[in-house]
Amino acid sequence: MAKLDSNLLTSQSEPAGTAPPPVWRRLFHLSFGSSIPIAGIFTPEYGMVAAMAVVSAGGLGLDLLRFRISWLNRQFVRWLAPLLKREESRRITGATYMVIAALFTFLLFGSSVAVPALLFLSLGDPAAAMVGRRAPGPRIRNKSPWGTAAFIAVAFVVVAVLAGTGAVDYHWGLLVGAIVAGLAELASVPPDDNLAVPLAAGAVMYFLGV
Repeated sequence: MAKLDSNLLTSQSEPAGTAPPPVWRRLFHLSFGSSIPIAGIFTPEYGMVAAMAVVSAGGLGLDLLRFRISWLNRQFVRWLAPLLKREESRRITGATYMVIAALFTFLLFGSSVAVPALLFLSLGDPAAAMVGRRAPGPRIRNKSPWGTAAFIAVAFVVVAVLAGTGAVDYHWGLLVGAIVAGLAELASVPPDDNLAVPLAAGAVMYFLGV
């Protein structure tokens, strides 16, 4: 089982110089991750909470079930290998953490916070990965500060676009949230960036009055 998983999966946490994460994973992160907050712009909060509760329950239930049924886990890994990190063969997937984060950001903080917080993650994280992997210099928890700078720059652009289009009302706390999201990604707060980044940024923005 472990041997099969190692051959099929590639981890984004591998040091610079190893094979980069599959492009399909990055595209999935961008498209799936961005579709949730974009839907939140046009959907009432109670609708997003209900939808994310259903999707979170389904994703978490599937993960827990496949951990108990080895053949199901083998098929899951085989069919979704391009989208998975190596360690996700034996732990909850990043996609599941992402929808759980979406559920709690909409539930606890509302759409005005959840939408930017989730977009910081879905757009900023791939930017950090692409820049950080290629950037020279020191590493912090196997991540480059240049990747963090790219994350925060993209998050600032997200704030500008959301405020400029009227999707959210501008508040200086959005910029603080963007910085916190970048630092949370750099810190690799367990159990997963997809959970920690939007919750950390969302909590800060909420308490700053966004």
